[in-house]
Amino acid sequence: MTENTPTLRTAKPLILSASRRTDLPGFYPEVCAERIRGRVRRARTRVLYGVVFWSRHPRAFIDRGSLFDLLQNELENPHLNLTITGLGGTAVEPGGPTLDEVLPSLEGLVRAFHGEPWRIRWRFDPLLRGRSTLALFDRIARAVRDVGIGECIFSYPSYRSLKGNLRSDFEEAGIPAWTNDARDDFTRRLCDGAEKLGITLLACCQPFLSHVDPRVGRASCVDRALLQRGHPGGAPLGLPRDPSQRTDCLCVTSEDIGRYDDWCGGGCAYCYSRAGGRPGRQNWLTKMSSDEVPSQIELDL
Repeated sequence: MTENTPTLRTAKPLILSASRRTDLPGFYPEVCAERIRGRVRRARTRVLYGVVFWSRHPRAFIDRGSLFDLLQNELENPHLNLTITGLGGTAVEPGGPTLDEVLPSLEGLVRAFHGEPWRIRWRFDPLLRGRSTLALFDRIARAVRDVGIGECIFSYPSYRSLKGNLRSDFEEAGIPAWTNDARDDFTRRLCDGAEKLGITLLACCQPFLSHVDPRVGRASCVDRALLQRGHPGGAPLGLPRDPSQRTDCLCVTSEDIGRYDDWCGGGCAYCYSRAGGRPGRQNWLTKMSSDEVPSQIELDL
């Protein structure tokens, strides 16, 4: 570093993830904002470097409220991994928004993220055999491209998770497993479609897909380069790869502010999180009906 290089007060900057464990912005937007504020207040000598959001719900960031205010007035370096599969509102994703709800919100979403579309990356993930079609990819890709979003993260299902083996969940939902040949053929056709639209494809934790087709790059969902690009002072990010993630994960270290008792209302049939799936949605619906949401603002992470 030169003497003109901005420095942080600590060698360990703070990156918050909100949240891999549950759709915190989508189902608990006010809680999400308050947890971020609370964690920053308790950071003492550590400086907030950036926040990476994970959600299926663009309206959570656009509708006026605590999360909207946080984005507009307090967060200098926000980023978003936005999942759009085109399956929202179906039996596979009963609590997810439909494309007719999501796609018209994209322009406003970019404005909310400081008018910089590179802060948002689209996740077409996971790819479900017989459900995730090339036609769906094309429709979504055209919409995200038109607002300046240029990167798509994807992966094929993993049947092992913190919940155990998910094969029975997939079978119950009528989602067949990919054969290697079918997976590889779909990957190449996906690359063809992405290339025509100028979309960069990045595989999450599946580096073998770059050998299937060299047009597939490797994803880092908490991305060092993007976080550094977005930092207002240009401070270098001196954090290692996150050792708590899977072996092939390239994400930089972050702190997740979600909890496994933040039940996710999405109900996705393929969900790997202990907060999600059909039980998570049922628990969320019960929580909503019993008006227990305020208790979720506890900040002891």
